[in-house]
Amino acid sequence: MRDSELLSAALKLVRKARGMSARQTAAAMHMSIRTYQRFEAGVTRLNLDHIHRFAKATASDPHAIIFSILIGTPRYALNTADNMLSTVVIVGVQKLERAIGDRISELDTRSLVSAVAALFDGLIDQVRSGDPTSEWLDAGRAELAAKRPKPGR
Repeated sequence: MRDSELLSAALKLVRKARGMSARQTAAAMHMSIRTYQRFEAGVTRLNLDHIHRFAKATASDPHAIIFSILIGTPRYALNTADNMLSTVVIVGVQKLERAIGDRISELDTRSLVSAVAALFDGLIDQVRSGDPTSEWLDAGRAELAAKRPKPGR
């Protein structure tokens, strides 16, 4: 997919998930419906201001929309619209840059890969392992049910 197609798909996924029409979104972005339609269709050049206005109008993550283009996955914009993963990453990078400034160039690639891999591997494990509270309750309920007498004679 081309960048414009990726942007268009991401915008449509988020807007539809929010239950908004193109007209409602355009109004919330303070632009004409035709300008919005061209933006959503990916006909215009990539416009960061429009992306930020769209994100504000749809209560989503503007950085996730941009990341969805960069990684070639429009659904990423929808999947992270509420948890703001991309904004969290950008804030972390901003904090690192503010803290060490020019010395950021002293960080070697191996250390960066190790740190980023640990972060994302931890998040993957967290999601895949499930909710320990739910698992504990399910196991406890099953044990309680097994020890109860069966109905009937």
